[in-house]
Amino acid sequence: MNELLQFFSSQQIDMPVLIFLLIFSEGTALFYTLIFKGLFEVNIRPKYLFFITHPLLVGIAFLVRPGWSLLVVALLFASIFLMGIIGMVISIFRSRNDNKETNKRFNDKYQTPKKEKFKSSLLSIGILGFVGLGFWLYAEGRLSLMLLIIPLIFILDSILFPTSRTRFYKLQAILPTSKMNAVAMGLVEVAGDLIEIEPLISPHFQTPCIGYSIRIEERRRDSDGNTTWSKIFSERKTGTFRIKDETGSITVNGDGLDYYIERIDREVESGDKRYYETYLKNDDYLLLIGNAISNNGETLIQKDDHHGVFGVAFPHEVAIKNKFTPLYKSFFTTLFFITLIIIYIIIS
Repeated sequence: MNELLQFFSSQQIDMPVLIFLLIFSEGTALFYTLIFKGLFEVNIRPKYLFFITHPLLVGIAFLVRPGWSLLVVALLFASIFLMGIIGMVISIFRSRNDNKETNKRFNDKYQTPKKEKFKSSLLSIGILGFVGLGFWLYAEGRLSLMLLIIPLIFILDSILFPTSRTRFYKLQAILPTSKMNAVAMGLVEVAGDLIEIEPLISPHFQTPCIGYSIRIEERRRDSDGNTTWSKIFSERKTGTFRIKDETGSITVNGDGLDYYIERIDREVESGDKRYYETYLKNDDYLLLIGNAISNNGETLIQKDDHHGVFGVAFPHEVAIKNKFTPLYKSFFTTLFFITLIIIYIIIS
């Protein structure tokens, strides 16, 4: 330290060099102002504070010992990087705290079910395990076994873990559409206009409806600046309503009702989030599959616990799906096995 002071003390600073150092100190003042306002978020009063203090420090140092004015400028310049690093760290922590507050308010309004979080975690673990299996087979020189494992996984998944949508359309294809005045007890399919009994209010757009389905997506950017949207929350909620045709009407307990509807009634982008809401509305003409039971002498349709199927869809969308699904299955099955053959040829 003494050697450093001796070095700067021995420097000869004349008037032209002093003027240059004073101008240079104004440059450091500019950076200080930007760092304190932008990173530290400090409201500087007066705004030109550093533009006065920095040249003043250089001038005082010059009066004490001319060479020290160069030392002050060097320290001011070096401190720019130090203050910048400190400011960035503080800014990051502040941003995280702000995000925590934002996420807390979001989670207070939209509670993500633990079941969905568990499924998401399980899916991530499964994907990592599958990738790890691929690397292990490659290291063992048995990567060709993936040609047997991949189709086996898809087959077991479709057999052991069919989705509610798959079960809905499978049952829809074999169940006859019953008239309201001739509904038998058990699993039934009916079609008719919805009648509102007690309206619900949707969580984001505050829209009165029989039921709603909300999906919230969040914008995420990768290191290359590309933007993707990921679902962070979804919820469906339906109240009690009636469904009618020309023969009569039946009450439906909407608890647990799934929506197989492509329609989006309202959507909006706000900041880094997008909100979508779909409604069941009065006079919507829908096809419904559920379990019919007798409730105090009246027929009530509710969720079927045995088959796990309770959903609604627009009849015209069901007709289109029934028409094109066999073609899709045939095309993708053929494409799937052609791809496996090509992969086998490449790795062999």
